[in-house]
Amino acid sequence: MGSNEFHLKWERERKFELRQRLEREYDETLWQEAVSLHEEAIAEQPDNPEYLHGYGFLLELKANRLLRKAAGCYEAGLNGGAIKGDYGWIAGKLHAQLIKVRGQLSENRKSIDFYKKRLGESPNEADSYRYLAKCYLTADQTQEAQLVLQAGLKLFPTDAMLHYYKGETLARLGQIGEALEAWERSAQLDSQLIDGRFSRAFALEREQRLVEAIAEWERIADFMDLYELDSEVPRREIERLKQKMR
Repeated sequence: MGSNEFHLKWERERKFELRQRLEREYDETLWQEAVSLHEEAIAEQPDNPEYLHGYGFLLELKANRLLRKAAGCYEAGLNGGAIKGDYGWIAGKLHAQLIKVRGQLSENRKSIDFYKKRLGESPNEADSYRYLAKCYLTADQTQEAQLVLQAGLKLFPTDAMLHYYKGETLARLGQIGEALEAWERSAQLDSQLIDGRFSRAFALEREQRLVEAIAEWERIADFMDLYELDSEVPRREIERLKQKMR
């Protein structure tokens, strides 16, 4: 085959025109037409990089619109009155999904602004510090996360989640010993919060402290068994590390 087997030319035809129009202003009918045209083209030339790029762009365009709509749902749920009443149990899920989706959209700034506002309104709630710190970590703003956690732990020194995020922050700053202590503290304060156990297991392996890493995986496996959860992953990690030691 020649060096240009697909005759690539980025021609300004209907597919190209539709992509340009959709990039300027989204329209569902035009999006459907553009998708159909690209699917027909790909059916004829499945490996054509120009068609694959255009089709991927259209899917990404729609996906980002749906993600922004999802973020709007999560934010509305958190701003509504029901979350302070009978639906308080779902608050953590809404917070987690909002931060995750904003991160996927590269809109961490929106999350940070949202949770800074919440912290200003509720400075005496541990959640305000937890979620703002998580936003900063998601945005790779480690120093800012550390400042938030320091302020939060002054008010809530026994909050397990704040200690967990403290461990994450310290690990990113290269302070592994202190991070391991923070994760251990989080697990001691809340026996059902095992996130720090996972972090400890991975960190200990990176530090070549394999015996201690195995012990962490054993604690995780015991936790899974206690709550009748699938312990296959920790059991597999235990065996893998034992083989690594031989």
